[in-house]
Amino acid sequence: MGMIFRDDYDDQQDSLMKTMAVGNTWQFRIFRIKAILYGALATAVGTSSAFIIDYGIYKWTDSAGLISWLLG
Repeated sequence: MGMIFRDDYDDQQDSLMKTMAVGNTWQFRIFRIKAILYGALATAVGTSSAFIIDYGIYKWTDSAGLISWLLG
């Protein structure tokens, strides 16, 4: 509420927020590492899938592939 009307409830809230911030630090770090790894994996899978599809189109059709189709 403020410094004038500070009571025990405010102290408990402050302590709880400090404890939560310390406790969640590792959880946030692990979440960020997982997000980076999953993003890198999704990028690798998407890139390799596009390469395989592009090679299949080039090999079995008369088209030059996805990139030439996109570029016109």
